[in-house]
Amino acid sequence: MPPPVHGAAMIGQYIHDSRQVNTTFDCRYINLSLANSLTDIGKPSMKKMLNYLSQLRKIKKEARQFNPDLVYVTPSAEGNAFYKDFFVVQMLKRLGCKVVVHYHNKGVKNSQGKFFDNLLYRRFFKNLKVILLAEVLYDDIKKYVQPEDVMYCPNGIPEMQ
Repeated sequence: MPPPVHGAAMIGQYIHDSRQVNTTFDCRYINLSLANSLTDIGKPSMKKMLNYLSQLRKIKKEARQFNPDLVYVTPSAEGNAFYKDFFVVQMLKRLGCKVVVHYHNKGVKNSQGKFFDNLLYRRFFKNLKVILLAEVLYDDIKKYVQPEDVMYCPNGIPEMQ
């Protein structure tokens, strides 16, 4: 969810605001962003760390109380943002949630050669369904995800009414 305003956040906002999604499903939304602006992305701070710990508690509480059939997450593909999202997804799995991740970026293949990242990716993608924007993006995750566990959703700007 924005801010900051970027592709994945905008898609999250479209889903959040979708009448069709919200009348078809009983949804709860938790914004996983720690950045408040584009210049804030990738810059660690104590405020972000405390906010992250608060988010983890909120996610755990909500998952236990709501007991969702499915949890939709838009994770980052690499770096510190991936590590943050890794812990969120692992916690959700431990709580018994079925998780689907929607990738709006590439980067897994860039980091899969690193021993530690390779271990995390193996665990991260285990028992997950993945949504990609296009089939050409499958190459980025093919080391960890079988084709039958991938769905494609070419999304864009919604029609304005």
